Amino acid sequence: MSLLYNLSVCQPVGNVKRHGGGIYGEIVLKRIVRRQLPVVCFYNAQKWLNPEIVSLLQENSIPLYDSNRYTLNEVAKLCQADVLFSPMNSGLAGFNACKIIYTIHGLRKLELPKDYYFFKYKSSFKEKMKFIIKWICSSHYRSKDYRNRAASVKNVNKSFITVSEHSKNAFLSYYPLLFQDKNIPVFYSPSTIGEISINGTKYNEKYFMLVSAGLWAKNNLRAIIAFDRLFSSNMLKDFCVKVTGVQDSSIYNYKIQNPDRFHFMGYVEDSVLHQLYHDAYCLVYPSLNEGFGYPPIEAMSFGTPVVASSFSSIYEICQDAAMYLNPYSIEEIMNRIIQMTNETTHKEYSNRASKNYQRVYKRQQKDLDGLIDYIYNLNHES
Repeated sequence: MSLLYNLSVCQPVGNVKRHGGGIYGEIVLKRIVRRQLPVVCFYNAQKWLNPEIVSLLQENSIPLYDSNRYTLNEVAKLCQADVLFSPMNSGLAGFNACKIIYTIHGLRKLELPKDYYFFKYKSSFKEKMKFIIKWICSSHYRSKDYRNRAASVKNVNKSFITVSEHSKNAFLSYYPLLFQDKNIPVFYSPSTIGEISINGTKYNEKYFMLVSAGLWAKNNLRAIIAFDRLFSSNMLKDFCVKVTGVQDSSIYNYKIQNPDRFHFMGYVEDSVLHQLYHDAYCLVYPSLNEGFGYPPIEAMSFGTPVVASSFSSIYEICQDAAMYLNPYSIEEIMNRIIQMTNETTHKEYSNRASKNYQRVYKRQQKDLDGLIDYIYNLNHES
């Protein structure tokens, strides 16, 4: 079987260099190459592509077709592809050259159509106007999304998989008549923790950690406000906060009262990110919506305690290993941060974190090969 891989969706989106869906796609592709299965890739040569992926494809002589020279349809015909796999559901309009299998990570457009705090992120006037229109016309956009998904499901050459039981059941909740008789395969998002060298000893510097702080849906501004109030109240004397995904606090319409206690960082390489997880006292993850949610389980892989939102897929992935909060309540975020400074509580959640990571990792490993078998329609005898 010949597979065409839509690697273009793993490349930067807007100002976001790396994103969960892209990382997911990279890991699946790595496993396909290492299993020596036939594959050709479609990408945009004018955009950044993870150098690790570039090297992997070059070393294994995997063909790369540039979207600036070819369309997906043209590449599929040139390569006589039997299946197009896309790690995200984008850039597929008008494709009809072969069967499509794609991943839908969640239903964020339906589950999280709006949040007032969006306006506290210094988005452009154009972005704010688009958000306001979507807010006012949310019923219209929901109907449009419904129609688009209905058309996809009726297309016999197009099928999708998803990454969590939460996301699967979101389809059944929002579209009961459309999906109740449909098989929606679930394969957990693969593990992002590889053979990484971690240096140093934990807690050389006591810090809480926030990630993806430039994305409003991750809800980090409420957490920053919570920390700032605690610092002003002298409640966290020995701690600071490290924040990834944003260069500085100027993106927020909020004046931080204790700027010296926050260390803002932009995009960081995986090795740096994992070192930060390893050394952190605790990851605070107040996300408003997740299809799977990588950061909590990444932090748990290093035994780092997690305080997280109770929303969407996060409880499914973290179960009793995280301390949960209402992400819309700054006071409750403060409450959970204070609780985690208790030495006994912290140790308990560290132990839970390590055990939970092993549980999830076992399924991730099984599901990664299961996903690839599904894409290639491979049947293995037990």
